Amino acid sequence: MQSLKRFSIYILLPLSILGYYLLTQVERFEVLTLIGLFTFLFVIYIGLLKLKVTHLGWILIGLSFRLAFIDYTPLLSQDYFRFIWDGKLLSQGINPYLYLPDELIEMFSKWEYLYSGMGPMSAGHYTNYPMINQLLFALGVLSTKPILIYRLLLILADLITFKLLTKLSSQTWGLTYWLSPMVILEGAGNLHFEPVMVAFLVLGLYHFKQGEPFRSSVALAVSVLLKLIPLMFAPLLLKVVKQKQLKVMVFGFIITLALFTTPFIDPWFFVTYSESVGLWFSNFEFNAGIYRVVKELGTLFGVQDWQMIRFYGKVHSFVILVLALKFTWECDRFSKVLDKSYLLLMIYLLTAPTIHPWYLITLLALGAISQHPSAMLWSLTIILSYVAYKMNPTELPLWLVALQFIPVVMSLTSFSFRSFLEKKLL
Repeated sequence: MQSLKRFSIYILLPLSILGYYLLTQVERFEVLTLIGLFTFLFVIYIGLLKLKVTHLGWILIGLSFRLAFIDYTPLLSQDYFRFIWDGKLLSQGINPYLYLPDELIEMFSKWEYLYSGMGPMSAGHYTNYPMINQLLFALGVLSTKPILIYRLLLILADLITFKLLTKLSSQTWGLTYWLSPMVILEGAGNLHFEPVMVAFLVLGLYHFKQGEPFRSSVALAVSVLLKLIPLMFAPLLLKVVKQKQLKVMVFGFIITLALFTTPFIDPWFFVTYSESVGLWFSNFEFNAGIYRVVKELGTLFGVQDWQMIRFYGKVHSFVILVLALKFTWECDRFSKVLDKSYLLLMIYLLTAPTIHPWYLITLLALGAISQHPSAMLWSLTIILSYVAYKMNPTELPLWLVALQFIPVVMSLTSFSFRSFLEKKLL
């Protein structure tokens, strides 16, 4: 049996590399091919997790999967066009937060390919990518191959995260992130920068566990300056940290934020950035779970979609804030911080109006640390969200919403119930 397991790596590895290569040929509208290939890779992923390989071997295997995308121009996402646009503006000394692409296209007509590539929605809205993201965008355009630079940064970030997850949890759980088809596709493949944010978030948690408050606060601040999502659960550390360490952490966090934010500050910045971020809570909807159910019920009573999402967005933000405060009060040790952070983000995503597949990258990392398996299941079912791109409007049929979300909720409920029983029996 052991020899059979050792031999299986020689079958699963080339099949995975082939699967990832085939993914590079798939267009966004080819949803059946995409779902089939992704499911195939996920099944192999589960098989790989059962094998025993050296740590270096796992690193090389994960790298080989990512290198299948090394010369790939994303076909499943158009976000990278905006990354390059923002980076080019910053490299020209122009603050990307102050102008719409719609306003600048006549001045920069040579960037027409970026303007048309990003699509009218992105071109008509102010950028919502935080400051260190902007610096990385600008770093990429210093090269003639910004896509390659972005991809190398993302691969490096994934490797750092894997090493840290191994220390914070175990190699097996670290592999659930490092080998995850969702992390590989949406990070190294489609160039979403969540993996870079996750690397600094996990680094911050690692330094916190090691009793290094200043390093922890700097890393956590950098993660916020890449994506705002860590702001949701950073307060959960407050009750765990000692009074003296708290002062150090607050100082390090504020100084880091100020250092990278100040160069972008302009009176108009506060208007444009708050407007851009606010749209995600009050205007946009994609692949929603709980919100979709609420919206359908509202429709039965004559509530318009725009009325529902504006009301729901405010209620949703308030509920998440209350939950964050409740969890902060309950977190009296570091292990609880990890568990509650995972649960808070899971609840946020299940109830959010907009859930893109790459949003799960953070959840997968927190799930690896706290050893919760439900994020892994969701990273499979969320591939169904790509069906929405074939719909007009881009909205999944309700049966596909159910197929995506019900297994996740059942998995989360089952795991939580078992954990509750184990604690009671102990």
